Amino acid sequence: MNKVFVLDRVTERHPDVSKDDARFAWEHVKRSMPRLGTEPPEFVGIGLDSRGRAIELVVVLNESTGDWLIKHAQTPPQERIKRELGFGRRKS
Repeated sequence: MNKVFVLDRVTERHPDVSKDDARFAWEHVKRSMPRLGTEPPEFVGIGLDSRGRAIELVVVLNESTGDWLIKHAQTPPQERIKRELGFGRRKS
C-alpha cells in the first residue's frame, strides 16, 4: 500500500478518532467498496484501529501516485454503511 494521508478535519469533527487510528484502520480495512460516479475515485470502508474499534472511512485514491487520502473517519460506523458493506443484520 502506498502512502496514506489524513485530512485535519477528520480529528476536528471526530476527536475520538486520531489520524493514527484512521490510518491504521485503512491499512487494516475489513471491507471496502468504490463509490460510484466519484472522480477522483472514492471508497467507503470499515477497518479496525489498533484498539480493535470499528472505524468507518471515506478515502480518496490519487490514481497518479497510488496514495490515499482519508477525508472521513468515525466510530462507530453508521448502520447504513455497515449494511452496504455486508456487516449489518439481515432481515428474515
